[in-house]
Amino acid sequence: DKVPLQVCNKRVLDSLIKAGAFDSLGHCRRALVAIAEEAVDQYVDLKRNAAIGQDSLFGGLDDDSGFDGITVSIPAIAEWDKSQKLAYERDMLGLYVSDHPLHGMEHVLKSSSDCTIGQLIADTDRPDGSPVRLCGLVTSISRKVSRKGDTWAAITIEDLEGSVDINVFPAAYQRAAQHLIPDQLVVVRARVRRRDGEGLDLSASDVMAPQITAAVTGQPLVVSLPVARCTGETIASFKQVLSQHSGATPVHLRLIGPEDVKVMRLDDSLRIDHSSALIADLKELLGPQCLG
Repeated sequence: DKVPLQVCNKRVLDSLIKAGAFDSLGHCRRALVAIAEEAVDQYVDLKRNAAIGQDSLFGGLDDDSGFDGITVSIPAIAEWDKSQKLAYERDMLGLYVSDHPLHGMEHVLKSSSDCTIGQLIADTDRPDGSPVRLCGLVTSISRKVSRKGDTWAAITIEDLEGSVDINVFPAAYQRAAQHLIPDQLVVVRARVRRRDGEGLDLSASDVMAPQITAAVTGQPLVVSLPVARCTGETIASFKQVLSQHSGATPVHLRLIGPEDVKVMRLDDSLRIDHSSALIADLKELLGPQCLG
């Protein structure tokens, strides 16, 4: 959709860049934001001069940029880091588009919760008053004051399957205040309440940071595979087996070639639960020597 020129001011242009509207130009968003104000000022000056009859006799004829004589040098600077880039997307659009800040953290989510948010929402048979442990990003915080003058908060946390609102009442809030920060990854212990016609109602008993270090520093599982067997079909089946046993343990792939051996660290999204069931599946797929 086209944005009407009269409403495309500097603020709108800045928002469009941060939302990714100009990604097809091939420049990083941070660089475009850096020069957007200068480009707009040049365009405004050109239009103002044209309005009073000072436009160039040959303006635009030798300029193949398509911007009527605007010359702006786009700096070669690094893009914002992933968390900042995605935070801008969420602020501008209300959702993540190019990625999700929790991709690569699946092992932490799994080890720090007893169900996903999507599973909780769908589980209509979960008993009223039952405990639940969730892990996700804090995406919204609304602090409030009770009639007694105590501070509490209504927060929203999000994982890769959905989001849910949780009330953190005064007693829990006093212990949890340091963790209630936008884009903070937290573990929430809560009680489930289901009100007729109003859906899920959660009250937090504890909000804490996940034990990421404990989940990440375990000994990796090393899987050996001859280079000759690295076909697309085999690798696809290998990834499927790993995804069926997801957990906190990292996986290294040891590729055995005719002249050398290379060890590759697999992506964090392929971390596994090191179980006897996984070992059996790997040996069935790759042979008993794959873990030797």
